[in-house]
Amino acid sequence: MFTTCKPNRLMTNSFDYQEILNNWSVKLEQQKADFLEHLYNVYRPSNHTYTGLWERFCITEAGPIMRDRYFEMLEAAKQYEALQKQNN
Repeated sequence: MFTTCKPNRLMTNSFDYQEILNNWSVKLEQQKADFLEHLYNVYRPSNHTYTGLWERFCITEAGPIMRDRYFEMLEAAKQYEALQKQNN
Protein backbone atom coordinates (compact mmCIF):
# COMPACT_ATOMS: atom_id res chain seq x y z
CA MET A 1 0.00 0.00 0.00
CA PHE A 2 1.27 3.47 -0.85
CA THR A 3 1.22 5.66 2.22
CA THR A 4 3.80 8.31 1.49
CA CYS A 5 4.93 10.37 -1.41
CA LYS A 6 8.64 10.46 -0.98
CA PRO A 7 11.30 9.60 -3.52
CA ASN A 8 12.47 6.02 -3.71
CA ARG A 9 15.59 5.72 -1.56
CA LEU A 10 17.40 4.16 -4.51
CA MET A 11 16.89 7.25 -6.65
CA THR A 12 20.03 9.31 -6.15
CA ASN A 13 22.49 11.21 -8.30
CA SER A 14 24.86 8.24 -8.28
CA PHE A 15 23.64 4.72 -8.84
CA ASP A 16 24.90 1.68 -7.01
CA TYR A 17 23.60 -0.90 -9.45
CA GLN A 18 24.61 -3.80 -7.24
CA GLU A 19 22.55 -2.36 -4.37
CA ILE A 20 19.62 -1.85 -6.71
CA LEU A 21 19.81 -5.47 -7.88
CA ASN A 22 20.29 -6.81 -4.35
CA ASN A 23 17.15 -4.99 -3.19
CA TRP A 24 15.08 -5.63 -6.31
CA SER A 25 11.57 -6.94 -5.76
CA VAL A 26 9.72 -8.09 -8.85
CA LYS A 27 6.44 -7.98 -6.93
CA LEU A 28 7.00 -4.41 -5.70
CA GLU A 29 8.10 -3.18 -9.14
CA GLN A 30 5.02 -4.78 -10.72
CA GLN A 31 2.80 -3.15 -8.09
CA LYS A 32 4.34 0.24 -8.88
CA ALA A 33 3.78 -0.30 -12.61
CA ASP A 34 0.19 -1.45 -12.03
CA PHE A 35 -0.55 1.59 -9.85
CA LEU A 36 0.94 3.97 -12.42
CA GLU A 37 -1.24 2.34 -15.07
CA HIS A 38 -4.23 2.90 -12.77
CA LEU A 39 -3.28 6.58 -12.42
CA TYR A 40 -3.01 6.87 -16.20
CA ASN A 41 -6.52 5.44 -16.59
CA VAL A 42 -7.93 7.72 -13.88
CA TYR A 43 -6.29 10.99 -14.97
CA ARG A 44 -6.29 10.31 -18.74
CA PRO A 45 -3.47 12.80 -19.39
CA SER A 46 -3.98 14.96 -22.47
CA ASN A 47 -0.32 14.57 -23.47
CA HIS A 48 -0.73 10.75 -23.40
CA THR A 49 2.38 10.25 -21.25
CA TYR A 50 2.98 8.97 -17.76
CA THR A 51 5.16 11.96 -16.91
CA GLY A 52 3.92 13.77 -13.80
CA LEU A 53 1.18 11.30 -12.86
CA TRP A 54 2.80 10.30 -9.55
CA GLU A 55 3.40 13.95 -8.60
CA ARG A 56 -0.18 14.82 -9.53
CA PHE A 57 -1.47 11.99 -7.35
CA CYS A 58 0.71 13.14 -4.44
CA ILE A 59 -0.45 16.74 -4.69
CA THR A 60 -4.13 16.23 -5.38
CA GLU A 61 -4.95 13.07 -3.46
CA ALA A 62 -2.32 11.62 -1.15
CA GLY A 63 -0.93 14.95 0.03
CA PRO A 64 -4.17 16.28 1.51
CA ILE A 65 -4.97 12.91 3.06
CA MET A 66 -1.54 12.63 4.68
CA ARG A 67 -1.75 16.23 5.92
CA ASP A 68 -5.11 15.48 7.57
CA ARG A 69 -3.75 12.24 9.04
CA TYR A 70 -0.78 14.15 10.51
CA PHE A 71 -3.08 16.46 12.45
CA GLU A 72 -5.29 13.54 13.52
CA MET A 73 -2.19 11.82 14.93
CA LEU A 74 -1.16 15.01 16.77
CA GLU A 75 -4.61 15.27 18.30
CA ALA A 76 -4.58 11.59 19.30
CA ALA A 77 -1.18 12.04 20.99
CA LYS A 78 -2.47 15.12 22.82
CA GLN A 79 -5.52 13.21 24.06
CA TYR A 80 -3.34 10.27 25.14
CA GLU A 81 -1.04 12.56 27.11
CA ALA A 82 -4.01 14.22 28.78
CA LEU A 83 -5.41 10.81 29.74
CA GLN A 84 -2.03 9.76 31.15
CA LYS A 85 -1.95 12.91 33.31
CA GLN A 86 -5.44 12.15 34.63
CA ASN A 87 -4.46 8.59 35.54
CA ASN A 88 -1.32 9.62 37.45
